[in-house]
Parts: sequence; C-alpha cells; structure tokens
Amino acid sequence: MKNRITVLFALSLLLLLGSCSEYPKILKNNDLKIKLEWAEKLYKKGDFTRAQPLYEQLAVNYRGTSLSENMQYYNAYCFYGMKDYDMATYLFKRFCNDFSISKFTEECNYMFCYTEYLSSLPTYLDQSDTKKCMEDITSFIGSYPDSKYIASCNQLADKLREKLELKAFNSAYLFYKTEEYKAAAISFTNLLKDYPESGHKEESEFYIVKSHYLYAKNSLDIKKIERFTQMIKSYEEYRSDFTTSYAKEAGKMNEDAAKQIEMINSGK
Repeated sequence: MKNRITVLFALSLLLLLGSCSEYPKILKNNDLKIKLEWAEKLYKKGDFTRAQPLYEQLAVNYRGTSLSENMQYYNAYCFYGMKDYDMATYLFKRFCNDFSISKFTEECNYMFCYTEYLSSLPTYLDQSDTKKCMEDITSFIGSYPDSKYIASCNQLADKLREKLELKAFNSAYLFYKTEEYKAAAISFTNLLKDYPESGHKEESEFYIVKSHYLYAKNSLDIKKIERFTQMIKSYEEYRSDFTTSYAKEAGKMNEDAAKQIEMINSGK
C-alpha cells in the first residue's frame, strides 16, 4: 500500500513538472486554440496565476471578435481569484464599459462593486474610497432594482456605513482625548445627525454632555454661565437615553454645572 502511494505521488509530481515545463511554451505559442484550452484548464483548476496571462493575451488577440468579452470576463475573474482586488475592480468596470449589453454586464457591475468593497481601506485611513463604493452600490441598485444581487448590495452598503460611522466616532473621540472639547461636542453631534441609528448612539450622547461640561469647566469665568447652560441643555436632551453606567456620571456633571452657575450668579 505504501509503495502504491509512493508511485502515485511520483506520477503526480512528474505530471506537474511536465505541465510546468510546458507552460512557458504555451505562453509563446501562436496557436490561440491551444492557449484557450490551457487557459480554461488552468482556470477550472483554480490556477489563476497561470491562467491570467493566457487570458490577457487572448483578450488582445480576440479583440473585436465575439470571443473578446469572454476573455476579458475571465481575465477579470483571474485577478479576483488571486485576491488582487484593485486590478479586478478596474477590469470589471472596464468590461462594463466595453460590453454594456453583454449577458455578463449585470454580474460584472456587481463584481465591480464587490471588489471595490473588498479593497476599501481600514477605518484608520482615509475613507474616500468607502464613500465612492457606497455611491457605486447605490448606482447599481438604481440600475438593477430587481437584481438577484440586491440583498448582497444592501449588506455591503450596511458594512460600509458602519465603517464610515466608526471613522466618524473615532475622529470625534480623538478630539475628546486631545482635550479639544468644543470640536468633540460638535463632532459627536454631527455623528448622530449623520447616523441616527448608530451603534455608538448612547456613548456619543454621553460624550457630547461630558465635552460640553469639560469645555465649560476649563473656560474663563465670563464664558462659564453660557457654556454650563449649554451643557445642561444637552444633558436634558439625552439623559433619558443613558443607562446606569452613563446616567450616574452625567447626573453628577449636571448637578455640578447647576452649582457652578449658581455660584457665579451669586458672586461667590
């Protein structure tokens, strides 16, 4: 049994080595039929790295023929299979531009959005690409309202929205941590306007109150009444949303703000 396995392994290795040695010749071969057979064989095996150069050559050679769209279609999918999402995004978009009435156009439009989503940057970096991807998904939904990809597009849009929301929260919190309390209060307020169903809603409301409080506390006396009053106003707006962990601290800040106003008005 052991000898049999060894023989099978050796045969597989020989076939693989033979295939590898033959591949460079196929790349240089001018016979398009042979190139296509190899490209299809490699693609089916999931060997996208070797299939891709063949499809790229075939796309050039078949340009202007009925086979052109197939070559570009599989070339784009090779890059997707290799996880080169930036290149895949470019090629799926180019396919849609070149073959606007192809049977693959809807699918490639979706794949354009999907690979664009996969290549979007993490939240600690600029999110311009995330916003662009959301616009493209919205455009796809508008163009194909009955598409089988709508549910997936909605899921992608939700995830992108979460990224933008987290980016906004982190930016606002950075203002808070660096003691830029006025900017923090404004940023957290804008976050709630842009994302009213935010998963950071209660936390953001609390930091609005606390930012107003710390901004007032660190102000000149002449500005304190106005700023503590603003803090109390924000507390009254949000206090019903606070759970115990936030309610206790926010309540103490509200009490202190009222005392501070009273002391200033009484001249103490």
